[in-house]
Amino acid sequence: MLAQAARVLRTASEPGWDALEARVIDAVRATPRGGWPIAVADPRPGPADGVLAVSDLVVRSLLARTLRADGEVAPLDIEVDVADGVLRAVRVRLVGRYGADLRAATARALDRCTNVLADVIGPTPAVVEVAVVDVDR
Repeated sequence: MLAQAARVLRTASEPGWDALEARVIDAVRATPRGGWPIAVADPRPGPADGVLAVSDLVVRSLLARTLRADGEVAPLDIEVDVADGVLRAVRVRLVGRYGADLRAATARALDRCTNVLADVIGPTPAVVEVAVVDVDR
């Protein structure tokens, strides 16, 4: 969407757009993005009131970083389903490297996703689905 807006503005004969373009793009990128809060199991529960939560954006980022560490697959899309602050499902679509053992890579990715969720959120009933949907060199 941002790229399309930049193309439209570039074609318009607006003087000074070149100087303005970088500032507009930087401003859009710097805009805070809100996410959906996911309740986290308190690792050290105590008598204090409150809720500990992490954004779905953080969960996606951590999953993507972990999955990129595998040389045989890379994340294409990570979908996080949250309802009433509870993580319900995580769907991960991967691109696999041509010639790789994709079954083993998918199993590793599922294991890594499950471990990240356990580390960040704690015990969760969320369904985690991982699938290789494309192959690339």
